[in-house]
Amino acid sequence: MSKLLLNNLRKLSYFIFWVWLLAPSLSIGQIPSGYYNTAENKSDQALRLALHNIINDHIDYPYTSSFTDTWDILKVSDADPNNANNVILIYTGESVNGPQEYDGWNREHVWAKSRGDFGTSRPMGTDVHNLRASNSNVNSTRSNYSFDNCTYSSCNQIYGNMYSSSALVFEPRDEDKGDVARIIFYMVVRYEGENEEEDLEMTESILSTFSKSPRHGVRSTLLEWHELDPVDDFELNRNDVIYSYQGNRNPFIDHPELVDFLWGDEQQTSWNSSLSNPAELIDRELFVPNPIQTGYIDISPNLNPNFIQIYNAQGKRINQSPGTFKRLKMPTASGIYFLRFVFDQTIVNKRIVVKAP
Repeated sequence: MSKLLLNNLRKLSYFIFWVWLLAPSLSIGQIPSGYYNTAENKSDQALRLALHNIINDHIDYPYTSSFTDTWDILKVSDADPNNANNVILIYTGESVNGPQEYDGWNREHVWAKSRGDFGTSRPMGTDVHNLRASNSNVNSTRSNYSFDNCTYSSCNQIYGNMYSSSALVFEPRDEDKGDVARIIFYMVVRYEGENEEEDLEMTESILSTFSKSPRHGVRSTLLEWHELDPVDDFELNRNDVIYSYQGNRNPFIDHPELVDFLWGDEQQTSWNSSLSNPAELIDRELFVPNPIQTGYIDISPNLNPNFIQIYNAQGKRINQSPGTFKRLKMPTASGIYFLRFVFDQTIVNKRIVVKAP
């Protein structure tokens, strides 16, 4: 089969995929039923091990190949939702021509491939959860610097990102800080030193550019960025696309609150997912409108929960109301929120989007 024919087939497959993905009957960020069941009711290291076992042993693809490779997957996972022929670049937000690989964009290893010295070998160097389409100049400038707030007099700016070649730190623009953090969290849990893979860990230290230690920092800053930049629709969609190829997901996109259970204040608390939705309520319209710009939502009059909770995208509860309330005032800050309807025997969770007026 000629390479031209292969390329045409790939383009057709991308088109079919996007028609399927953008169909109005489907929602992004749809976690497969039961995907996280084995992590239920676990805490701390037992929870981390359970999550590792869930996302381990995924399908891996070659870095570059005449067949399906990481270039091909990124053209779908990082595609511009307004132009499926383009990809959105991390660190700049640019929308550039997808097929123009090498000349128009390249691939960024968010967990720098020298941190553990795995390069582009499979599976660590080709794990698409860790790869992002990138502006080649910014990618080069980022080098393998530690992620940290750039507060030094030596800091310079490139496309809204701050960096210091003497302090060896790179601070992405605000829109990408949470994305970067959740990729690093994924890599730490996915790669635990099995099967001749590196055992990756976060560190508080800023490492030399020559260090090949399987450590990446700065841990406290990444935890902060996760809070400051919540999961957005681009990440949710990207997680779905990569799952369709690799067969594994980024748990910290599906359940941002897991960060607090592994590295925050909830380490000694047993985690429960939000997936216990009874079948009869999953597809019901429990409130209107969604999305909402400002004001109140109306709860279905036939719904009688014990109480209703509002959570932000980081899994922090910001309000609780009695189930008898049929109108709820929503937060004014734009973003993704979750409504938790608590009944005697079950919990139902629904996603709601608050848009800026």
